[in-house]
Amino acid sequence: MKKLIIIFSCFILTGCFENSGYLVKSCYKKEVANTLTTTTTYTFGFKNDIIEDIKISYDNTDTDKNTISSIKLSLETQNNYSFVKYNVLVDNENQYKVEYDVPMDSSEDILDKFNIKKSRTDLVRSLKEQGYTCE
Repeated sequence: MKKLIIIFSCFILTGCFENSGYLVKSCYKKEVANTLTTTTTYTFGFKNDIIEDIKISYDNTDTDKNTISSIKLSLETQNNYSFVKYNVLVDNENQYKVEYDVPMDSSEDILDKFNIKKSRTDLVRSLKEQGYTCE
């Protein structure tokens, strides 16, 4: 019994259970307008209903390369305004996919701009009201 207590104490002291309770959830919405398809995905990690990190991706595909060029220009302008870290995942004439890594300590303006709530419950409710599917 003493050995079990010592081993369990070692696990606690070394932080083996540090991430216990941390979960990841995704919500997405696909929209189609003529030849343009846009899929927006929110992927967020949370613990005890508090969101700790969130990534939002916008995946745009179209057979008209001019549409993709316009979307790319619009998102690049937005990127310069928001000061949020982003990564272009796909950039070709028929697809442009960008992912934003929004810090949860961002200003309320940034969180509102990206429709981010600090509570998992509030975010999921808001996204479902907007037509997102959450898994």
